[in-house]
Order: sequence, then C-alpha cells, then structure tokens
Amino acid sequence: MTASPVISIDENISENVFYSSPYTNPDSIEAHQIVVYSEDGEHSQIHIDYRLIPRKTNSPDGNYSVYKKALDAGNGVGIEDFVINDTLAGTETNIKNVITMGYYPVAFSPDSKMYAAPRIIFFDDCRNGQYAIDICSVHNNTMLHRELLPLYKENTKNTPMDWDRAAIYGVYWTEDGSSIIYEALGADIDGGRYPTDLVSKKLNIDYAELRKMNGYEETELKSTQDDTGENGDSAPSFPIPGFGGIGAAIALVFNRKLKRA
Repeated sequence: MTASPVISIDENISENVFYSSPYTNPDSIEAHQIVVYSEDGEHSQIHIDYRLIPRKTNSPDGNYSVYKKALDAGNGVGIEDFVINDTLAGTETNIKNVITMGYYPVAFSPDSKMYAAPRIIFFDDCRNGQYAIDICSVHNNTMLHRELLPLYKENTKNTPMDWDRAAIYGVYWTEDGSSIIYEALGADIDGGRYPTDLVSKKLNIDYAELRKMNGYEETELKSTQDDTGENGDSAPSFPIPGFGGIGAAIALVFNRKLKRA
C-alpha cells in the first residue's frame, strides 16, 4: 500500500501562517480576503453562493486551466460542470463532483502536473456527504490521493461536527509544494441569515513522494529547486487584490473578521 503523502495536519491556522508562503495561484488570495474581512453574516453560505461566480484557475506553466462550462448531458439536457483544459493536447475533460463556494475550484501544484480539488463523497444512504481533498494528475485525472476531511454536508447522529452544516470555501497550494490549505465555512440553522464560521487547515505534504506517485523523479524536482535558487532568495510578497493600502488599513481598523471556530 502506498504511504500517504500527507505528513500531518495543522488545525485552525492563523492569518500569519496563511501569509507565510506564496501560492501557485496568487489571485486566490482575493477570495480569502473577501471572506475574512466581511461583516458577520454578510457572506452567508446562501449569499456567497450567488455572489462568487467561479473563475478560471490557470496552472503555473499556463498549459492547463480549470473552469466551469455548459456540458451536454444527453437527451437535450445541459448541465454546468468543471472541465480541465489541456492547451498542449487541445482537449477538455470533465472533472466531476468538484464542490467549492469560492472563486477558484482547484489549486495546481507548483510543477503544474497535479491539482487539488475539494469534493463531496456521498455514503450508501445518500443522505449525507463527507468532504475530501482529492489530489489528481492533470494528464489523465487519475486520483493520486484522497484526504477525507472531518467535515460533512450536514451534522447528523452518525456524522457529528460542531456546526449544523458545512461547505468548502477555498483551496490553496504553496509554491514550494509542501502545503495545501483548505478553508471551510460552518453554519447553524438557528443563525438567522446563517452567519458563518471560518476555519483554515493546512495539510503538510511530502511533495517529493507525491511527485513519485505521479511518475516523476526526485532528481527533476531538485533541478527545478536549484534553478529557482539561482534567481536569488527574497522574502515572499503578496498582492492584495481588491485591497489597496487604504482598504487594508480600513479593514484592520474596523476589525470585522468572520468568526473563526
């Protein structure tokens, strides 16, 4: 049996930890800031679902992208679902059951050869579902690893959690490949407009092992890291889409962060 590439999990990480590393999709930080700096209840699960229209996620090398499009389901019935586009091969492949409330449906790995996608796995009774992060190969969508999360669509006797319901908000992959961060929103039924709690958790990854699982050797990874090092080391800088210096200052002054569980 192949060992899990997830070494450990950091629970409820802080904002400092979130910003301690750059991500393969810098634009995804905007979605994080929207939910963190929102008024309590302003971004309920219902409100967010209508406001945040899924955007295209591009791989770091520009050869792959994931986006939502209308697909023919047969019998003249069309459905909207996510596809992965391979610009080199000129193909589009449906990637099913990706479920997220944020802007970006997946997070690509630094080498652009894998993606992490939040999914919901339904049990035999189909009454409830458990969330998972699937790490897949971009070439054939083969699942390399599935990390089941301690979160469910609903709170039940057999699947207890702190909230009445939950939803995955966003997923981020660090540029060094060592971490995948996912965010979840939780809500209680008696919460009026369903004000949400936000939790951010970090999966610490054995990236070299994960690349081997995808058919790539450690020597290639080391060569890539050496090339990066030759460009000089510098402290990571993070763009703040939608928040200029004044906007960020205002956000900090009002300190209206979403409640963290």
